[in-house]
Amino acid sequence: MNKDLTIDKKRINRQFMHYVIPSMIAMLFSGFYSIVDGLFVGNSIGNVGLAAINLVYPIQVVLNATATGVGIGGSVLVSIYRGEGKERDMEHSAMQTIILLLIFGAILPVFFLGTKGIILNFLGAEGAIYKGADDYITTILIGGMLPVLGNGLNPIVRNQGKPIIATQNMVAGLVTNIVLDYVFIYKMNLGMFGAALATITAQGVVATMNVIYVVKLNHKNFKMDYILPNITKIKRIMKIAVSPFGQTIVPSIIIILTNWKCIEYGGDGAVAIYSVISYVLACAQLLIQGIGDGVQPLFSYYFGANKERELHYVYNKAFFLCSIFSVFLMVMTMVFSVQLAKYFNISPELMNETALALKTTAFAYAFFGVTRVTSAYFYATNHTKFSNLLIYIEPIVIAPAMLWIFTELFGLSGVWMAYPAIQVILSSISLVLKSPNMEHKKELKVATVQ
Repeated sequence: MNKDLTIDKKRINRQFMHYVIPSMIAMLFSGFYSIVDGLFVGNSIGNVGLAAINLVYPIQVVLNATATGVGIGGSVLVSIYRGEGKERDMEHSAMQTIILLLIFGAILPVFFLGTKGIILNFLGAEGAIYKGADDYITTILIGGMLPVLGNGLNPIVRNQGKPIIATQNMVAGLVTNIVLDYVFIYKMNLGMFGAALATITAQGVVATMNVIYVVKLNHKNFKMDYILPNITKIKRIMKIAVSPFGQTIVPSIIIILTNWKCIEYGGDGAVAIYSVISYVLACAQLLIQGIGDGVQPLFSYYFGANKERELHYVYNKAFFLCSIFSVFLMVMTMVFSVQLAKYFNISPELMNETALALKTTAFAYAFFGVTRVTSAYFYATNHTKFSNLLIYIEPIVIAPAMLWIFTELFGLSGVWMAYPAIQVILSSISLVLKSPNMEHKKELKVATVQ
């Protein structure tokens, strides 16, 4: 890579903030779709509605994870080609990403509609919770194409130099969701169906706006073969997509594992407590992931442009910002734990335990930044083996082990205590993989993108 000792830090800092701030806002808003539903449902229907949404959240996240994975996979190629100055390849990659999103947006909802009964039983839904979960997820899946397009095209819009537009689209969707939740749930008394209808309509707004902008940004050199499947580019998109897919899906796998432990050690009350924790946790994770996703275009651009010093300068800056935000979120959650529990209208008898659980899990936030930025660095620079290891070792090995050990020792309290332990281990692995010795080894093994 380029070893030029001088870099324009002011220009890089401007680029950094230009991408990172909108990305943080966009990621937070993307997660708010389900969180807003939780707030309205929790205050209108109560613990049963809250638990129902939490139980089916993993299904919804599969759609979002697929969209995010494919979208970021395509956007990484877009940024690398921008760095290499290959405009036609950049536009071709964007169009191939749309084709992939359309394919997944058609297949996944049909699959889940056909298997939802089996999945709901597998997730532990029973009685009133089962009915509420079924009403909610059926509506989401009928409109399943919309969240796939909306979430999948957002990284493409961002990586083509329009992060503010990408964020504006997300804001438009969130405002739509809030307004429709109020109308459908409070005014029309549509319950779980109304919450899902509001969410899917809002995501339709985002999808429409993103499609318009992507077509507008890539029509200049458009050729008909851009919409025909290109195996080479599809393979490269999917190879990169594995990491961001995992980064989005892993929290849902953790939700499933944790729900099982909650049901085992505390029943429906513990599930309701965890539903509040998972919403707050999602906000923290999305903010930190927003920093990682925000710097990804810069990582990929400087990697494609062969500018090593700029690449590592951006990484160090992102690492520092993530660390500061992680600690800030931890402190804020601890200070306002009771207020957070009240916002979700948790039952009075569960209030104190919910506040304590929020404080315990908040210790995990301090370590989020290390893993999020490092994994984003790896997949954005085509080092997918390291990013995949860092992402998938959590649900396969670390989380099950920590949940088992801590619940055996401390019962239900051990569920909350396992979260900080998981993040300490993951952050340690991240630092080892990003160490100078490992950096040198991987540079010898990984070829620059052709």
